[in-house]
Amino acid sequence: MAEKVLVRPTSDPMVRSTPDPDVRVSTGIPGLDELLEGGFPTGSLITLAGRPGTGKTIFASQFLYQGARERGEPGMYVSMLEGRKAYFRNMNRLGLDLLPLEKKDLFRFLEMPTLSAEGLPAIWEEIVRNIDEAGIVRLVIDSFTAMSQAFGTQNDIRVFTHMLLGKIIGGAGCTTLMITESAPGLLGDVNPNPGMQEFIADGVVHFHLVPVAGDARVRYVEITKMRGTNHQMGPIPIDIGSRGITVRMPHIPGRK
Repeated sequence: MAEKVLVRPTSDPMVRSTPDPDVRVSTGIPGLDELLEGGFPTGSLITLAGRPGTGKTIFASQFLYQGARERGEPGMYVSMLEGRKAYFRNMNRLGLDLLPLEKKDLFRFLEMPTLSAEGLPAIWEEIVRNIDEAGIVRLVIDSFTAMSQAFGTQNDIRVFTHMLLGKIIGGAGCTTLMITESAPGLLGDVNPNPGMQEFIADGVVHFHLVPVAGDARVRYVEITKMRGTNHQMGPIPIDIGSRGITVRMPHIPGRK
Protein backbone atom coordinates (compact mmCIF):
# COMPACT_ATOMS: atom_id res chain seq x y z
CA MET A 1 0.00 0.00 0.00
CA ALA A 2 1.42 3.38 -1.02
CA GLU A 3 2.47 5.72 1.75
CA LYS A 4 0.15 8.67 2.20
CA VAL A 5 1.50 12.01 1.08
CA LEU A 6 2.02 14.76 3.64
CA VAL A 7 1.99 18.14 1.95
CA ARG A 8 3.50 21.22 3.55
CA PRO A 9 2.96 24.74 2.17
CA THR A 10 5.97 26.21 0.45
CA SER A 11 7.44 29.48 1.68
CA ASP A 12 6.90 31.03 -1.74
CA PRO A 13 3.41 30.00 -2.87
CA MET A 14 2.57 30.74 -6.48
CA VAL A 15 -0.50 32.79 -7.30
CA ARG A 16 -2.79 31.56 -10.02
CA SER A 17 -3.58 34.04 -12.76
CA THR A 18 -7.24 34.82 -13.52
CA PRO A 19 -8.49 33.41 -16.84
CA ASP A 20 -9.49 36.02 -19.42
CA PRO A 21 -13.19 35.35 -20.16
CA ASP A 22 -12.96 37.26 -23.45
CA VAL A 23 -10.40 34.87 -24.94
CA ARG A 24 -11.76 31.41 -25.74
CA VAL A 25 -10.35 27.95 -26.40
CA SER A 26 -12.46 25.64 -28.55
CA THR A 27 -13.77 22.55 -26.75
CA GLY A 28 -13.21 20.45 -29.88
CA ILE A 29 -16.77 19.09 -29.53
CA PRO A 30 -19.00 19.88 -32.56
CA GLY A 31 -22.02 21.87 -31.42
CA LEU A 32 -20.72 22.72 -27.94
CA ASP A 33 -18.68 25.91 -28.46
CA GLU A 34 -21.76 27.95 -29.37
CA LEU A 35 -23.33 26.98 -26.03
CA LEU A 36 -20.28 28.39 -24.20
CA GLU A 37 -19.82 31.74 -25.96
CA GLY A 38 -17.10 30.23 -28.11
CA GLY A 39 -15.49 27.65 -25.80
CA PHE A 40 -13.65 27.47 -22.48
CA PRO A 41 -11.99 30.64 -21.10
CA THR A 42 -8.28 30.53 -21.98
CA GLY A 43 -6.12 29.46 -19.04
CA SER A 44 -9.08 28.08 -17.08
CA LEU A 45 -9.39 24.90 -15.01
CA ILE A 46 -12.39 22.78 -15.99
CA THR A 47 -13.55 19.79 -13.94
CA LEU A 48 -15.10 16.90 -15.88
CA ALA A 49 -17.20 14.92 -13.38
CA GLY A 50 -19.12 11.70 -13.83
CA ARG A 51 -19.25 7.96 -13.33
CA PRO A 52 -16.90 5.65 -15.23
CA GLY A 53 -18.04 5.06 -18.81
CA THR A 54 -19.86 8.36 -19.26
CA GLY A 55 -17.44 9.85 -21.81
CA LYS A 56 -15.03 11.98 -19.76
CA THR A 57 -11.82 10.50 -21.22
CA ILE A 58 -13.12 10.79 -24.79
CA PHE A 59 -14.23 14.41 -24.23
CA ALA A 60 -10.84 15.37 -22.78
CA SER A 61 -8.90 13.57 -25.52
CA GLN A 62 -10.98 15.20 -28.26
CA PHE A 63 -10.21 18.59 -26.68
CA LEU A 64 -6.50 17.83 -27.12
CA TYR A 65 -6.84 16.19 -30.54
CA GLN A 66 -8.82 18.97 -32.18
CA GLY A 67 -6.62 21.66 -30.65
CA ALA A 68 -3.47 20.01 -32.03
CA ARG A 69 -4.88 18.96 -35.41
CA GLU A 70 -6.95 22.01 -36.30
CA ARG A 71 -5.10 24.80 -34.50
CA GLY A 72 -1.56 23.53 -34.00
CA GLU A 73 -1.88 23.89 -30.20
CA PRO A 74 0.32 21.39 -28.31
CA GLY A 75 -1.50 19.27 -25.74
CA MET A 76 -0.62 16.68 -23.11
CA TYR A 77 -2.62 13.89 -21.44
CA VAL A 78 -1.37 12.99 -17.95
CA SER A 79 -2.70 9.56 -17.02
CA MET A 80 -2.57 7.93 -13.60
CA LEU A 81 -5.00 5.18 -14.56
CA GLU A 82 -4.64 3.99 -18.18
CA GLY A 83 -1.48 2.82 -19.91
CA ARG A 84 -0.17 4.31 -23.15
CA LYS A 85 -0.88 1.32 -25.41
CA ALA A 86 -4.50 0.89 -24.30
CA TYR A 87 -5.13 4.64 -24.44
CA PHE A 88 -3.88 5.07 -28.02
CA ARG A 89 -5.79 1.96 -29.16
CA ASN A 90 -9.08 3.10 -27.58
CA MET A 91 -8.84 6.65 -28.93
CA ASN A 92 -7.95 5.45 -32.43
CA ARG A 93 -11.16 3.40 -32.51
CA LEU A 94 -13.07 6.65 -31.99
CA GLY A 95 -11.35 8.45 -34.84
CA LEU A 96 -8.79 10.23 -32.67
CA ASP A 97 -5.52 9.21 -34.35
CA LEU A 98 -3.04 10.77 -31.95
CA LEU A 99 0.14 9.05 -33.10
CA PRO A 100 0.83 11.40 -36.06
CA LEU A 101 0.33 14.37 -33.73
CA GLU A 102 2.74 12.84 -31.23
CA LYS A 103 5.36 12.51 -33.98
CA LYS A 104 4.95 16.25 -34.71
CA ASP A 105 5.32 16.99 -30.97
CA LEU A 106 1.79 18.38 -30.86
CA PHE A 107 0.64 15.67 -28.44
CA ARG A 108 2.26 14.02 -25.45
CA PHE A 109 1.05 11.15 -23.30
CA LEU A 110 2.56 11.12 -19.84
CA GLU A 111 1.98 7.91 -17.91
CA MET A 112 2.35 8.52 -14.19
CA PRO A 113 2.82 5.77 -11.58
CA THR A 114 0.71 5.54 -8.45
CA LEU A 115 1.38 8.59 -6.33
CA SER A 116 3.50 8.10 -3.23
CA ALA A 117 5.36 10.33 -0.83
CA GLU A 118 8.68 9.47 -2.45
CA GLY A 119 7.58 9.96 -6.04
CA LEU A 120 5.49 13.14 -5.81
CA PRO A 121 8.22 15.78 -6.39
CA ALA A 122 9.60 13.90 -9.40
CA ILE A 123 6.14 13.62 -10.93
CA TRP A 124 5.47 17.35 -10.77
CA GLU A 125 8.90 18.16 -12.11
CA GLU A 126 8.26 15.83 -15.06
CA ILE A 127 4.89 17.44 -15.81
CA VAL A 128 6.36 20.96 -15.68
CA ARG A 129 9.38 19.90 -17.77
CA ASN A 130 7.12 18.55 -20.51
CA ILE A 131 4.93 21.66 -20.46
CA ASP A 132 7.96 23.91 -20.86
CA GLU A 133 9.71 21.69 -23.40
CA ALA A 134 6.76 21.28 -25.78
CA GLY A 135 5.04 24.62 -25.14
CA ILE A 136 1.90 22.82 -23.90
CA VAL A 137 -1.22 25.04 -23.90
CA ARG A 138 -3.86 22.30 -23.47
CA LEU A 139 -3.54 19.91 -20.54
CA VAL A 140 -5.59 16.97 -19.23
CA ILE A 141 -5.07 15.42 -15.78
CA ASP A 142 -6.65 11.99 -15.29
CA SER A 143 -7.57 11.97 -12.56
CA PHE A 144 -8.09 14.08 -9.45
CA THR A 145 -9.69 11.04 -7.83
CA ALA A 146 -6.52 8.97 -8.26
CA MET A 147 -4.37 11.80 -6.89
CA SER A 148 -6.51 12.41 -3.83
CA GLN A 149 -6.18 8.79 -2.70
CA ALA A 150 -2.50 9.40 -1.98
CA PHE A 151 -3.15 12.08 0.64
CA GLY A 152 -3.68 11.68 4.34
CA THR A 153 -6.10 14.54 5.12
CA GLN A 154 -8.39 17.00 3.38
CA ASN A 155 -6.00 19.78 4.33
CA ASP A 156 -3.16 17.97 2.54
CA ILE A 157 -5.33 17.78 -0.59
CA ARG A 158 -6.22 21.48 -0.30
CA VAL A 159 -2.60 22.60 0.02
CA PHE A 160 -1.52 20.31 -2.81
CA THR A 161 -4.30 21.54 -5.08
CA HIS A 162 -3.27 25.16 -4.65
CA MET A 163 0.30 24.18 -5.45
CA LEU A 164 -0.97 22.42 -8.56
CA LEU A 165 -3.02 25.42 -9.64
CA GLY A 166 -0.17 27.84 -9.07
CA LYS A 167 2.77 25.94 -10.50
CA ILE A 168 1.31 23.86 -13.29
CA ILE A 169 -1.86 25.61 -14.40
CA GLY A 170 -1.46 29.24 -13.38
CA GLY A 171 2.27 29.43 -13.98
CA ALA A 172 2.15 27.80 -17.41
CA GLY A 173 -1.16 29.33 -18.50
CA CYS A 174 -2.53 26.01 -19.74
CA THR A 175 -6.23 25.50 -20.29
CA THR A 176 -6.67 22.38 -18.17
CA LEU A 177 -9.32 19.68 -17.97
CA MET A 178 -9.24 17.69 -14.72
CA ILE A 179 -11.18 14.42 -14.67
CA THR A 180 -12.86 13.28 -11.47
CA GLU A 181 -15.10 10.35 -10.64
CA SER A 182 -18.42 11.30 -9.04
CA ALA A 183 -21.14 9.32 -7.31
CA PRO A 184 -24.31 8.41 -9.21
CA GLY A 185 -26.86 11.21 -9.32
CA LEU A 186 -30.04 12.15 -11.15
CA LEU A 187 -29.87 14.33 -14.24
CA GLY A 188 -30.51 17.95 -13.24
CA ASP A 189 -29.95 17.37 -9.54
CA VAL A 190 -27.77 19.82 -7.63
CA ASN A 191 -24.94 17.96 -5.92
CA PRO A 192 -25.39 18.66 -2.18
CA ASN A 193 -21.74 17.80 -1.47
CA PRO A 194 -19.61 18.99 -4.38
CA GLY A 195 -15.95 18.07 -4.05
CA MET A 196 -13.20 20.60 -3.61
CA GLN A 197 -12.25 20.02 -7.25
CA GLU A 198 -15.57 21.68 -8.19
CA PHE A 199 -15.12 24.66 -5.85
CA ILE A 200 -11.66 25.50 -7.17
CA ALA A 201 -12.52 25.00 -10.84
CA ASP A 202 -13.47 27.80 -13.21
CA GLY A 203 -15.93 25.46 -14.88
CA VAL A 204 -17.68 22.15 -14.18
CA VAL A 205 -19.12 19.77 -16.78
CA HIS A 206 -21.11 16.79 -15.48
CA PHE A 207 -21.52 13.61 -17.54
CA HIS A 208 -24.61 11.39 -17.32
CA LEU A 209 -25.71 8.07 -18.78
CA VAL A 210 -29.50 7.90 -18.40
CA PRO A 211 -31.68 4.78 -18.96
CA VAL A 212 -34.70 5.49 -21.16
CA ALA A 213 -36.30 2.16 -22.15
CA GLY A 214 -35.15 -1.41 -21.64
CA ASP A 215 -31.40 -1.52 -22.19
CA ALA A 216 -31.31 1.81 -24.05
CA ARG A 217 -29.23 4.64 -22.59
CA VAL A 218 -28.92 8.31 -23.52
CA ARG A 219 -25.80 10.36 -22.81
CA TYR A 220 -25.97 13.91 -21.54
CA VAL A 221 -23.58 16.58 -20.37
CA GLU A 222 -24.53 19.45 -18.06
CA ILE A 223 -22.55 22.67 -17.69
CA THR A 224 -23.21 23.58 -14.08
CA LYS A 225 -20.51 26.25 -13.76
CA MET A 226 -18.44 28.37 -16.15
CA ARG A 227 -16.99 31.60 -14.80
CA GLY A 228 -17.42 34.69 -16.96
CA THR A 229 -19.68 32.82 -19.38
CA ASN A 230 -23.35 33.08 -20.28
CA HIS A 231 -23.60 29.35 -20.84
CA GLN A 232 -26.27 26.82 -21.71
CA MET A 233 -28.19 25.46 -18.73
CA GLY A 234 -29.88 22.09 -18.53
CA PRO A 235 -29.04 18.70 -20.05
CA ILE A 236 -27.31 18.60 -23.44
CA PRO A 237 -27.66 15.26 -25.28
CA ILE A 238 -24.49 13.90 -26.88
CA ASP A 239 -23.54 10.97 -29.10
CA ILE A 240 -20.30 8.98 -29.09
CA GLY A 241 -19.40 7.47 -32.45
CA SER A 242 -16.56 6.83 -34.87
CA ARG A 243 -15.60 10.52 -34.80
CA GLY A 244 -15.75 10.99 -31.07
CA ILE A 245 -18.35 13.11 -29.28
CA THR A 246 -20.91 15.36 -30.97
CA VAL A 247 -23.83 17.35 -29.58
CA ARG A 248 -27.10 15.90 -30.78
CA MET A 249 -29.11 18.32 -32.88
CA PRO A 250 -31.76 19.46 -32.58
CA HIS A 251 -32.17 19.48 -28.83
CA ILE A 252 -34.40 21.57 -26.61
CA PRO A 253 -32.28 24.52 -25.46
CA GLY A 254 -32.18 25.27 -21.76
CA ARG A 255 -32.06 28.79 -20.41
CA LYS A 256 -28.87 30.82 -20.42
